[in-house]
Amino acid sequence: MKINRPLSPHLTIYKPQLTSTFSIFHRISGAFLATMVLFSILFLKIGDLSLTFYHFYQYFFFFTFYLNWFIISLVNFTLLALCYHMSNGVRHLLWDLGFFLELSKVYTSGILMLFCAAFLALLNIIRQHWSNGQIPY
Repeated sequence: MKINRPLSPHLTIYKPQLTSTFSIFHRISGAFLATMVLFSILFLKIGDLSLTFYHFYQYFFFFTFYLNWFIISLVNFTLLALCYHMSNGVRHLLWDLGFFLELSKVYTSGILMLFCAAFLALLNIIRQHWSNGQIPY
């Protein structure tokens, strides 16, 4: 006997909720940050292995001189992802401690988390701009 009903819920059935959207973006930002860490380690390792290699210096000069806007944009986007991931992580830690578990407080803490992440990212971008665009190590 065949029953004409879906076997599992599908994305087209449900309306996106704020909490599910935050959860999805938390996972995406975590994957992005992990990818950036891996690329940073790989780039540093390649630079460490080829310090006397002429083409590496040529590539490095081209990348830093002509694509400076790309590097700054990537650092700012990574900073925004880090601030979002950190703010949402603090929100999850507060949930683990039993705070903000009512539905209205869940939505309020989500909006507050977004503002906190945007504020932290904006402060860091302003600080970076005031330090003459140099990325502190």
